[in-house]
Amino acid sequence: MAVTELLGLPRTRGRLPLVAAQGVDALGTGLFLPFAVVYFHAAKDLPLTAVGGALSAAALLALPAGPLAGPLVDRLGARRVVVVANLLRVLTFAGYVFAGSLWQLVVLAALTFWGEGLFWPASGALVAQVADEGQRARWYAMDRALRNVGIGVGGLAGGVLVAWGGTGGYTGIVLLNAATFLVAAALVASWRGPAAAPAPPPRETAARGGYRAVLADRAFRRVLVTVFVFALCDLALTVLLSAYVIDTLRLPSWQPGILFALNTVLVVAGQTVVASRLEGHRKPRVLQVAAFVWALSFLLFAVVPLAVPVPAIVVLTVATAVFTAAELLQAPTSSALTVALAPPHLRGRYFGLEELLWGAARVVAPVTFTALLAGGAQLPWLVLAGCCAVAFAVLKGLKPAHEAAEAKEPADA
Repeated sequence: MAVTELLGLPRTRGRLPLVAAQGVDALGTGLFLPFAVVYFHAAKDLPLTAVGGALSAAALLALPAGPLAGPLVDRLGARRVVVVANLLRVLTFAGYVFAGSLWQLVVLAALTFWGEGLFWPASGALVAQVADEGQRARWYAMDRALRNVGIGVGGLAGGVLVAWGGTGGYTGIVLLNAATFLVAAALVASWRGPAAAPAPPPRETAARGGYRAVLADRAFRRVLVTVFVFALCDLALTVLLSAYVIDTLRLPSWQPGILFALNTVLVVAGQTVVASRLEGHRKPRVLQVAAFVWALSFLLFAVVPLAVPVPAIVVLTVATAVFTAAELLQAPTSSALTVALAPPHLRGRYFGLEELLWGAARVVAPVTFTALLAGGAQLPWLVLAGCCAVAFAVLKGLKPAHEAAEAKEPADA
């Protein structure tokens, strides 16, 4: 068995610029992500609470980006929109260096989030175009693994820059991030292939297109419910875990770092392998298993205060490993399911609605999780487990529509 097959990697011959762009993009994100809030506080002397409020306001202003990205992807092609989204983020991150007031932060951060809102639907549609038949889940898995590697390496490099350069180090991080977006845009723009742009749909098909046609898809409406639930599940680790471990359980501050590192290592090592082993399995069934596994992980997190005499870190470690197993099952499968349901000329809109729900989850999760945690240590985890039960039930009814969509997929792709 070839090494690439053993690792579950997709065939990338002729598409290496796209793979390189994914890696470069992830590296830049990793540089800036751990210091996003601290940068504006330490380098721009803005109050920490004001920075948090400004970023939340910017995220709200950018919520329409995903739905607006859909028609652009469907009309202009995914590759062009990916390039535009990266160039927009080049400008905004370069602008951060010169921004000094709160209103400038809100404007630039909103434009940055707009760039992200354009990027994710376009990136998902681009993968659907370039991946070989039957290997889309592998491509989505490889993208996720690359992003985890980039975030890990970028975070370490960013920490070195800050430790070495102080305020100048923060500025260096922002400029390097802008440079990585520029390189990623150039790599994607340089790629040419037979699937670089979708074939225009027939006039009568286009007339029936748009978001009305997308929302008329009953199967996809069910999928959108699971997209929102799984987004909340995914955000639980980054938004909730540190506060739960440090503030609620009163455990040492180094423990969340260990748990995040475990999650990253497992994703990098296992994501493509798991995605390749799931080929041939019905996607709704895989997502049902993911919902069940995620619910199990949340129940494990909930029982940590009751786990005496077992050390809390042991239960937290097991819960994090189970949580990561659910991620490995869900992340590439959800994207591949959306592609299976979407007609090629509407893929951008399908991914655009997914991005809208992800954006809504990013807005809702922090305030909801912290309020639930204030109401009781177990409460947020039990609510999340209940949300997983809803997703499980919704997916159970998806089988007939999904199988019909998959029967058409080879002719559409």
